[in-house]
Amino acid sequence: MTRHIAASKRAAAALLVMAAFAFAAGCKKNAAEKAALPPAAKQETSLSARLETMKPLAQVDTMRTLLKADTSDAQLRFLQGNAYYSFASGLDESSSTTRAAYFDSATVAYQRAVGIDSTMSKAWVNMGLAYSDWGKRVEARKALEKAIAVNPKDVLAYCHLGYLDHMSGNLSDAMLMYKQALAIDPNSAQAHYNLGLAFAEEKIFNEAVREWQIVIQNDPNGDLGKTAAENVKIIQQYNSK
Repeated sequence: MTRHIAASKRAAAALLVMAAFAFAAGCKKNAAEKAALPPAAKQETSLSARLETMKPLAQVDTMRTLLKADTSDAQLRFLQGNAYYSFASGLDESSSTTRAAYFDSATVAYQRAVGIDSTMSKAWVNMGLAYSDWGKRVEARKALEKAIAVNPKDVLAYCHLGYLDHMSGNLSDAMLMYKQALAIDPNSAQAHYNLGLAFAEEKIFNEAVREWQIVIQNDPNGDLGKTAAENVKIIQQYNSK
């Protein structure tokens, strides 16, 4: 599951500096990894896939039903958090009270997940993401730092910490975080995309294009790849004037 905001259609210098997001739950496994999954993990993957075919409110209802039978499963709590978060994210600003309530429910579900399994870094990451979208950046940073503490190789945690710095105007720190993510996974489309946005804001457009071309190569059919292609086109049009 990937969230993104496309670049502005104005001049390249006015590119929106909103880092793309990807749910920890959205990281896809390759065929070999899927084949190696133990039975319990296969069941969790099957449930995740089934939830992705549902509308957000149906996801919320499904998770409520499942948790009536078992409240001690960290993965179920994690998926419940994702369901609440998806529903909150789909609401517009005019529904601010309802959005806040569902963001709150999402963070509570993630907190319950890590209360059961404190090493579940993906729950810490998505908790940070929910807090960030809710406007609670201090809490978001704490959750993301906890994700890195339990899993120093969590690429998404570094990407999202970079985003927080990025949105605070701390571009140098943001770029350090994106580069740290790439040191862990040189092929991370998320990190390359966000680094490209940082270069674009600094008006270093040749480096921005280089980063986005890597995204296009690594994620040609995904949301990040398509948005990166739009951004490259905007810069090329700007340079041709």
